[in-house]
Amino acid sequence: MPGRYPKKRFSQVFLADKKIVRKIVELLEITGDDTVFEIGSGRGTLTELIAGTGARLFSFEVDRDLINNLEKKFNESENVAIINRDFLETEPARYSDGKFKLIGNIPYDITSPLLDWMIRYQELIVRAVITTQKEMAQRISSEPGSKNWAPISIFCQCAFDVQSVIDIPPKAFYPPPKVFSSTLIFKSREKYRIDDRDYFEKIVRQSFLHRRKQLVNNLSLLPGIDKNRLEGILDQLNLDRNCRAEQISIESFMQLAELLKS
Repeated sequence: MPGRYPKKRFSQVFLADKKIVRKIVELLEITGDDTVFEIGSGRGTLTELIAGTGARLFSFEVDRDLINNLEKKFNESENVAIINRDFLETEPARYSDGKFKLIGNIPYDITSPLLDWMIRYQELIVRAVITTQKEMAQRISSEPGSKNWAPISIFCQCAFDVQSVIDIPPKAFYPPPKVFSSTLIFKSREKYRIDDRDYFEKIVRQSFLHRRKQLVNNLSLLPGIDKNRLEGILDQLNLDRNCRAEQISIESFMQLAELLKS
């Protein structure tokens, strides 16, 4: 039967533990006045609980074989729209004229593109509850000094206050994946003021180019960055000349990029 079994080409796994499903929906703190975007309707498990809140729900599902069952299931739910399209190609303004909340159980291979999407539309996202592979979740929510601190941690936390709240075992899914998953809460935060985001991202990515190398050695590989001047800037910021990128906070990276560009 079409839509009955998960498809490998969509990296599909369905969250089957009803207790965890309820908890995830509760974490989004939905009210009847909210607009909610759901990434991946699947069998409609999350969809059904969200629909019951009275919120306006746009549920996106790329798998055409699942759409027919979903449309039948929610045919009489006036607050639910089932949309057969790739969420990553979605322009929010097409469906909502204001801010919205976001929820989804995300395949590992689209997590990075989704985060890019979320950062692009950060000013519209009030709150998001995203479940992904635990290893990726640890990187997204990590802190400076952690082995998991990475460019993705910095870029996400520039846009959102991120918290990891639930670890989910493989047995909670069908079929069971080989790894644990984690649920993250993203809360809107006051934007960091970054005048030249492209340059900031360039400096951050270059800093992590070789994790075992010192920050000075990574950044001095960039054209136009003099090693002696860089060491002087680190002194100015009270940073150890022998530090590595994983030790540097968002605020220090912002100051570093600003001084390097000046």
